[in-house]
Amino acid sequence: MIDSLGRPVKVNNFLTTINITLIANIKLKKMEARAGEAIKKISTVSSNRVAIDAYEKEME
Repeated sequence: MIDSLGRPVKVNNFLTTINITLIANIKLKKMEARAGEAIKKISTVSSNRVAIDAYEKEME
């Protein structure tokens, strides 16, 4: 969310616009870190799956 909107201030401005409670900057950073870890895990699994598929097709 922070990457797409800019910085925490812009995130909170956006939340205010859509009438949602503001989020503390520290909590935004924690959420960003957790999301980064999840994205990294998913991308690793996806990359491994594609590599295995490519290897299997090459060996046919």
